[in-house]
Amino acid sequence: MTALVWGLEWRIALARRRLFVLNTLVPFLLVVPVATGAAPAVHASVVYAVLFAIFSAFGSAIPVVRDAESGIAGRMLRGGISPSSYLLQRAAAGAALDALQLTPALAVAALGAGASPERLLVTFGVLTGTAWIGNLIGPLVAATTRSLAEAALFTAVGTLLLLHMSGVFRTPLPGSYGALFEAASPFRALHESLLSMSLPGPVGGVGALGAWGLLLPAVIAVLAGPITRSLRGVIRG
Repeated sequence: MTALVWGLEWRIALARRRLFVLNTLVPFLLVVPVATGAAPAVHASVVYAVLFAIFSAFGSAIPVVRDAESGIAGRMLRGGISPSSYLLQRAAAGAALDALQLTPALAVAALGAGASPERLLVTFGVLTGTAWIGNLIGPLVAATTRSLAEAALFTAVGTLLLLHMSGVFRTPLPGSYGALFEAASPFRALHESLLSMSLPGPVGGVGALGAWGLLLPAVIAVLAGPITRSLRGVIRG
């Protein structure tokens, strides 16, 4: 597998300087009032988790649909790049870019929380893993849509549902079905690591995060053909 798609995604991102700056500045500006205000740590961690998770999922699903509509994806695939290579390289590049662009926002959140360097480092690692998962979810969502509007709607609903399952909005009762869903959900580690910057404690969900990070690429690789064929339907839709 060559790194053609990876390199192309980085070159395009860096060439679009205004968009790159906006993708860095907007999350930062949204985090600043929360980090510098009097928001309780529990509420602040929810805001950060929602922002960071949706940022990654949107940043994957929308461009995938846009590239299908413009024909860029089709030309790459006809040029000999396998569907799985195209989708996985795109997800890897997107995750790295998301982690880079979200770093200033995470840094100011950590500063506002009074987090130690060790806690910040742990949260950054979890954020990077979350960005990887968000960028893998994007193509799966995009394959079910027929327009940018549908992609935006489905991504928002799907991400919020996963956040809810991860216990971001409400802690489930021990032993309940909600607790089982939380234990297996991908965004629990993000929420708890963000919370731990203010209230130090163990970060749960890291194992589930790792499992999703390994399972989703395999799912993408198996379903890459149907996904890319479905994306071509965006043009007809």
